[in-house]
Amino acid sequence: MRMHKSILATMVAMGFAGSVAASDVTVADNVLQMHSSLYGNKVNVTVMGPDGFVFNTTRAGGDSSLTASDMKATKDGLYKFEFVEIKEFGEEQVQDDFNGRGLATRKVVESKTVSGHFRIKDGAMVDSNLAETKKDSVSLNK
Repeated sequence: MRMHKSILATMVAMGFAGSVAASDVTVADNVLQMHSSLYGNKVNVTVMGPDGFVFNTTRAGGDSSLTASDMKATKDGLYKFEFVEIKEFGEEQVQDDFNGRGLATRKVVESKTVSGHFRIKDGAMVDSNLAETKKDSVSLNK
């Protein structure tokens, strides 16, 4: 039974991962914009910059955008961003005798991660050949 569920989960994951198109990330008019192709439930955004600067936020799914003032990013330098878009498909009950919990509920989700860099120069965002990593994944969250 467990082997059947593992094979099914692997097949589902391969199907979802192959069906997701790449996102388009742009910087224009001092706005960092991610155009969604997944149209998930939420987008987790992390931006890291000079002197230990870290900004985290969660936005509703779909297209997402941030300005330097939204992030309170005022120091000139190179910043790294990561958008993780998450689409929830529901929950499932699983029985696993080896996890010590018996019957467990976990969420079935599809996620897409897009990361890259931009610069802040004189208080304005500057495109730094943004998108460097685009990867798709499907996971089962507990």
